[in-house]
Amino acid sequence: MTEGLREKKMRVARRAMEEAAVGIAYEEGVHAVTVDRICEVAMVSRSTFFNYFPSLEHAIFGSALVYDPVLTERILSAHRDDLVIAASRIVMETVRGQGDDELLRKRFALFAREPGTTTTVSWAAGTSRAGLQDVIENWLDAHPASARLAHANHATEARMIVNFSITLGDEVMRLVGEDGGDFPFDPAVFRTVRERMRALSIPAR
Repeated sequence: MTEGLREKKMRVARRAMEEAAVGIAYEEGVHAVTVDRICEVAMVSRSTFFNYFPSLEHAIFGSALVYDPVLTERILSAHRDDLVIAASRIVMETVRGQGDDELLRKRFALFAREPGTTTTVSWAAGTSRAGLQDVIENWLDAHPASARLAHANHATEARMIVNFSITLGDEVMRLVGEDGGDFPFDPAVFRTVRERMRALSIPAR
C-alpha cells in the first residue's frame, strides 16, 4: 500500500522528534532531555509532541517492545538451562534488532551508558515487561521440563525470571560500559553477573 502524504508527514515528524530526543540524551545524558528542548530542535509545538508520544520516555526509548517469535524461540532454546539470561538477551536483541540506523544505534548505546535509567523507564516499562512475561510463560507451558519451581505455576516463574533478568541486564550493561564492549556481548559477562547474583542470594551461615 502506497504511503499517503499525510502518513508521510506524520512519519517524518515523529522521526524528527525521536532523533531530537535521542540526540540530546546521547550527547548530554538522559537528564538533559526535556519536551521543550525536543520541540525546539524538531521545530514542533508541545501539543504536537504529545499527539505523538504519551511521555518524554517514549520519545527517548521508543515504544513498548514487540518480541519476535523466531528470535525468542532461538534464545530460549539456546539458554534453556538459564532462562534469566535468556530473558535478558531477548530484550537486548529485540532493542538492537529493530533496525540498523543511527537513531537505533544511539538508543541502544544509552542502555550501556546509563543502564540504571534505561532499565527503569524502558526495560521495566509495563507493556514490555508484561509481554516478556507472557513469552516466557508460554514457553514454559510448551517446555514444562525447563521449569525450575516445583510449587509455583508458570506465570509466577515467568514473572520472577523477568524480575531477575532486569537486574542481570542492568549489571551486564554496567560492566560492558566500563570495559567499552560492543554488542553482541561476550557470554562470559552474563555468567559473571549470574554468579554474583547467586552468591548474594545464598544466606550467610
